[in-house]
Amino acid sequence: MNQDSSSRGKTYRKSHTVLDVSGAVALGFYEKTFQFLHQDAENALHRPWHKIERGLRIGRLREFVEREKARLNLNEEDEDLLFKLLIKGLDRKVLNSKASVTYDSEKEQITEIKGLVAHTTAAGPVKFSLIEKKAVVTQKRRGKEPATTTTRVDGPASE
Repeated sequence: MNQDSSSRGKTYRKSHTVLDVSGAVALGFYEKTFQFLHQDAENALHRPWHKIERGLRIGRLREFVEREKARLNLNEEDEDLLFKLLIKGLDRKVLNSKASVTYDSEKEQITEIKGLVAHTTAAGPVKFSLIEKKAVVTQKRRGKEPATTTTRVDGPASE
């Protein structure tokens, strides 16, 4: 069954002009996928805070720190300590819930971080702390509502 190459049928590729009569170029798979991903990326920051991906949350936290720097007249060191504190809170899942962070999805910015406290010292630098509430269940309160305790997540110690 040795076939000669001249007896085989030739495959022809259809051109886009056959598919689209309006004059617009028909979109292929890659263009449609790119448009979908681009549209999804544009809408990513319009989601509620607890549904935003970690990398986008870090970007929003960085933008929040920039606004706090301008509002409180922070220096570079205090700005860096605040950002590190917020990242540590994000890592410890303190800032993951929508109850702990007030996020305006229309403006795409954080309006408030609940539990963030700024202490201005006499020497001048501002010390930030992130107050974290955890539910604690004891033997006596097993049938009742859990008591809450407050722990602090302080920034790096200043020398």
